[in-house]
Amino acid sequence: MSLDIEPPHHPRGGALPRWLEWVTAISALVVSVCSIFIALRNGEIENRMVKANSFPYLIGVSSDATPDGAERISVDFLNNGIGPADEQSLRIRVGGRYVTSVPDLIATAIGPQDAGPATASLHWLRNSVPSRFIAAKDNQFVFRISKTPTNSAYWDRLDQTIPTWHIEYCYCSVFEECWAVTNFRHTPVKACRRDEAHEFNP
Repeated sequence: MSLDIEPPHHPRGGALPRWLEWVTAISALVVSVCSIFIALRNGEIENRMVKANSFPYLIGVSSDATPDGAERISVDFLNNGIGPADEQSLRIRVGGRYVTSVPDLIATAIGPQDAGPATASLHWLRNSVPSRFIAAKDNQFVFRISKTPTNSAYWDRLDQTIPTWHIEYCYCSVFEECWAVTNFRHTPVKACRRDEAHEFNP
């Protein structure tokens, strides 16, 4: 008796060739890696756009008149950026000496011999907080001294010294990007460092 052995039947549309399986797997991996890279890149771009839309630009200025023409000596901060500025340090030099308060500034600018009567007659308003948070397109004053008939002589003398004033400060954005400013040059720094011995507290 003979046995007929039939060869195995290969179903049509069966398993893919091995090389095609590898190609499919590698293609899927490449697509996944590219998708992750694109997502990370988009996140980085969005983060940069958010930072760009929160960029402060803080300017410290001294002046002797208001926009409407009133005679007033003042030191002010103006934020010309598009994001809030966190001012963390302020120093003012009169000539080559750091001053730490309005009375110290008056005495240094006018001279010790007239410091007493000048300080008594030059009444000032002050913003005494040690640091200031200034919104975009906003401003804050540090101190103001208005000219009056009774203080005009000392006010004029103080006004003449304004070109010798140098305002140094440091501020940060809400993302803790910081800049130190000297002679109107904004230099990026890792963080603001307060110099307590020379900080100006009006």
